[in-house]
Amino acid sequence: MSLRIISGRAGTGKTAFIHREIVEEVKANPFGPPIYLIVPDQMSYSTEYQLTHDYDIQGLIRAQVMTFKRLSWYVLQETGGIAKDKVDKIGYRMLLRRLLEENRDRFVLFRQAADKLGFTEEIEKIIREFTQFNIDSSALEDAVAAFELNDAPQTLIAKTKDLQIIMRELEEILGDRYVEGDGLYPFLIQQLQHSEKLKDTHVYIDGFTFFTVREFEIVKRLLSLTKRVTVVTPFEDEHDKDDEQAVFHRAAVMYDKLRQEATNLGIEIEPRIHMETTRRFRNGDLQHIEREFHKPVPKRMKAEGYVQIIEGANRRAEVHGIAREIKRLVQEEGIRYRDIGIMYRQPDLYDPLISTIFAQYDIPVFTNEKKPMLHHPLIEFSRSVLEVITSHWKYEPIFRSVKTDLFFPLKSDWKEMREKADLFENFVIAQGIYGNRWMQDERWIYKKYRGLEFVTTRQTDEELKVQEIIDEMKGYIREPLLELEKELKKASNGREIASALFHCMEKLQVYEKLQALKDQDIEMGRLEEAMEHDQAWNQWVNVLDQFAVMFGDVPLTLEEAAKILDEGYHALHFSKIPPAIDEVTVSTVEFSRFDNMKVVFVIGMNDGVYPMRIDYEGLINDGEREWFSNIEMELFPTSKHRLMEENFYLYRAFSSPTDRLYVTYSNSDEESKALLPSLYVQKLHNLFKVDGENTVPHHRIFIDPIEEWDEDKVLSYLRHPRTSLAYLTTQLKQAGASELSPIWKALRAFYEQSEEWRPLLHFAMRPLKRKNAAEPLEQSLSESLYGDLTTSVSRIEKFYSCPFAHFATYGLRLQTRPEFRLETFEMGDLFHAALKWISMETKRLDLPWNKLSREQCAQLARDAVEHIVPAFSHQILLSSARYRYIQRKLTRIIEKTMIALSHHAKNSFFKPIAVEAAFGPKEQLPPLEIPLKSGRRMKLRGRIDRIDHAKVGGKSYLRIIDYKSSGRDLDLNEVYYGLSLQLLTYLDVAVENSFILLKEKALPAGVLYVHVQNPLLKIEQELNELQLEEERLKMYKMRGLLAEDQEAVLAMDERLEEDGKSIIIPVSLKKNGEFYKNSKVVPHDAMKDLRLFVRKKHQEAGESILSGDTSIRPYKLKQRTACDYCEFKSVCQFDPMEGEFLRLQPDSSENVIEKIRKELNAGEPDSN
Repeated sequence: MSLRIISGRAGTGKTAFIHREIVEEVKANPFGPPIYLIVPDQMSYSTEYQLTHDYDIQGLIRAQVMTFKRLSWYVLQETGGIAKDKVDKIGYRMLLRRLLEENRDRFVLFRQAADKLGFTEEIEKIIREFTQFNIDSSALEDAVAAFELNDAPQTLIAKTKDLQIIMRELEEILGDRYVEGDGLYPFLIQQLQHSEKLKDTHVYIDGFTFFTVREFEIVKRLLSLTKRVTVVTPFEDEHDKDDEQAVFHRAAVMYDKLRQEATNLGIEIEPRIHMETTRRFRNGDLQHIEREFHKPVPKRMKAEGYVQIIEGANRRAEVHGIAREIKRLVQEEGIRYRDIGIMYRQPDLYDPLISTIFAQYDIPVFTNEKKPMLHHPLIEFSRSVLEVITSHWKYEPIFRSVKTDLFFPLKSDWKEMREKADLFENFVIAQGIYGNRWMQDERWIYKKYRGLEFVTTRQTDEELKVQEIIDEMKGYIREPLLELEKELKKASNGREIASALFHCMEKLQVYEKLQALKDQDIEMGRLEEAMEHDQAWNQWVNVLDQFAVMFGDVPLTLEEAAKILDEGYHALHFSKIPPAIDEVTVSTVEFSRFDNMKVVFVIGMNDGVYPMRIDYEGLINDGEREWFSNIEMELFPTSKHRLMEENFYLYRAFSSPTDRLYVTYSNSDEESKALLPSLYVQKLHNLFKVDGENTVPHHRIFIDPIEEWDEDKVLSYLRHPRTSLAYLTTQLKQAGASELSPIWKALRAFYEQSEEWRPLLHFAMRPLKRKNAAEPLEQSLSESLYGDLTTSVSRIEKFYSCPFAHFATYGLRLQTRPEFRLETFEMGDLFHAALKWISMETKRLDLPWNKLSREQCAQLARDAVEHIVPAFSHQILLSSARYRYIQRKLTRIIEKTMIALSHHAKNSFFKPIAVEAAFGPKEQLPPLEIPLKSGRRMKLRGRIDRIDHAKVGGKSYLRIIDYKSSGRDLDLNEVYYGLSLQLLTYLDVAVENSFILLKEKALPAGVLYVHVQNPLLKIEQELNELQLEEERLKMYKMRGLLAEDQEAVLAMDERLEEDGKSIIIPVSLKKNGEFYKNSKVVPHDAMKDLRLFVRKKHQEAGESILSGDTSIRPYKLKQRTACDYCEFKSVCQFDPMEGEFLRLQPDSSENVIEKIRKELNAGEPDSN
């Protein structure tokens, strides 16, 4: 029995020494006593590979590479003690989640955090740390007593008590029946002395700079049992154990402890083998770094060019620079990808960049970082179906599960099924279907119409086809979920819950569907993704197995089970096969083992990353760790000690390569915030500073080579046709083809001459050649697309607003997804429906509006809304307490508006003769027909809110009333430009059809908007009730345009002649009977011109639509534009900052009327 220590600095050949010794012993005596090489977990594969590959032997029978965990299983299989139910990391995590839930009320400090996402992981970390350092619940109980005796902080005492509760519960549950990974070590320590296989063996230990308490205990037992234990450790001077800042401090401490323990055990200590000669490095630069980097006052030398620093404008530019240098090394220096390693921190920031950018350069890459399994279809499906049941069938989990595709029949066309599922999802969202509506057997009816028309209209053939899809998808989703819910409600413990979930997957043929996905991925060449499906299934089954093992007979509610299973799912990661082909290897600085790699890139070398800024010290902070240390309970080092270890990590990283070292950093992050380089960058410069001059090559990498002044540097950006194309298109966009420099002209010529890359160049250049302009449709296509042009006034206004928006809405029929919420236009629909119902009801009851009391107005408003709501917008106002509150507010608005309208009626001779009067084919009034130059006729249809009539002085007058849920006025500029044609068109229809309405000819009296509202008053002085009511009625003053006809105007407000100013209509009268200038009136001939002009605008729009005008030409009038609320910005890609608006010039009403008159007389638009 003996202990042998092999020491030495990095690159001195320590590992190679023991590898050669092992191989020579195996070759000399293949069937001799076993040889065991114990290494950290992350080194096991690479060590096995090196022993077989580097020394050209076919296999290892006598020698075995072990980890401490593998050694535990190996010994326990021989000696016994392994016949226990195994709990893996997943089961352990789920058990901890259960303990946190069950003991929540017992906790002092953890009570609030116990159910927070991520807290279980924090608890697991500290429990495992306790376990590694042989701290159990009894030790924690002693710690609490010691802390209380020494007046430790109360938070530490409370925290330790809570951790003791968890530890004790954990120990009681695991007991003698279960065993988990780290829990094997105590059994190993007990059983090692009974192992015959380990007696007279030679054990090598490599790759450790320190041991945990349990690992050290195992090493002690090995010293007493085996023939020889050889420990390889990186240090030079044993006095480093006394210097905490020494780079080899921890290794020296370990060496000292091993010697002391061997002495205590009476074990022979062989002379230390110290490797002096550096063997790894092939140039002076790397030798100099290894020797001098960690010294406070290092020696300096002139760099030979084998160490380089790359500075990226941002992380993306940094990774592009790394990729280009790797391509250069491979193409020009013959380096293999497998001889290149990348070390980093911040994998969450760099992994996406590396995978994306390296793929663009065709660089194969392997990263050790494991990808979470949480978003695999199976795991997402399993989580979501449970959430469906626990959340009472909410929309979100239902459609998360649907989008995994696992509800679809195995042999179906999944692409077609996804389209059907999208349609079904749109329907469910629009209808607001959730909860009990999924349980009911009622058929969900699909119709395009909303509001009151939903109940009265029949389904079209198109709607019936959609109905079939909805019924089909509902069956695929609802039936399996109902069956699962039924089985889960019967389940009383963990085993039955797991069984219900598995049965659900079996019935849905989930395994077979995953195999189909795997076959698709293999067919598409996505081999890594193909492997993930098998891993996901196996891991999911393992989660259920572990759940059944740990909670088989434990009574659980479904909510508790879902939380525990979710904890298990969060712990799942995809395993990666170590690289066996020519790949660049990527690993973190802490866990990488790139010894003897030819080229190493240490990337992301920014301040706060190297050295690592420790913002979170863990569940037990540094001060608390000191308290544990004071009572002689060893734990992992404090953040101060971890900071001291940074020098060792960087020393090891910089000493890894044999040929070249690259250190890279970036100047800014993704949000363009400045980043500083690490202090280690300057330290590297200082190592090679001669006569005050930096001799290390330092390269600045820009986002785009256009920023480079040196053409030789521009060439360095052009390493792959795929990435170079992006730079070329930028040059073409900025300079144009004729102004390209020779380099870019040559690059363009390369693409033009390449059969492989020419199509990609032309594709990339298409946006440069194309202007943001929509091509007009051919007239035949336009006519077939729009058919007989029977259209609404709002559609014509949409065309004048922007022809492309019109095309998108009515040609392409694009629309946003309807959602189950009360939109502004729907409130308008409700107001219209309520006022129509009130009109019909008052007519039935013979209640003139001018006779209505305030109480009657309130009752009519309530009755109207109560009548409408059950048939309105899928009963949205009955769906929740919030919407019932909104219903009360809307009722109040209608009540207040009715009071105002009753006041209008009391002071007016105009009476409603038609409400919601429809015009168009097969309607109450015929369509307004507009002849087009092609010989076709455009038919206008619509619905007029209210037509009022009065007979004054033997003449009949008609006026149009339009209800609006927002304040609106008639702007003649908008009329002139076609943006506001509705009211004057309605007036034209009413006047044209006066014989149908009145049996006589009528004159136009005007058009008016009524703002349906419950106004808030701004009062600056105290008012009585009458004055308040007067102020409120002023807010209901109608806006619009009236004929300059005193008789008609006085008939609208009988108080006008007396008061001179109306609070009902937008006019004021002078004492001589003339209208004030601010009155919104025009002469009868001007009103006629306006009607004719509006027809002309309709005609022009109809001809442009049928001629195929789809131009992207949004208007801009004053501060308003067509783009302000447009839904199609992402389609047309019109840039308001650069695009050309159709700029409309505002003018006075008098000038607008004059322009209209000129255009009508000339037959052509006014050029001015």
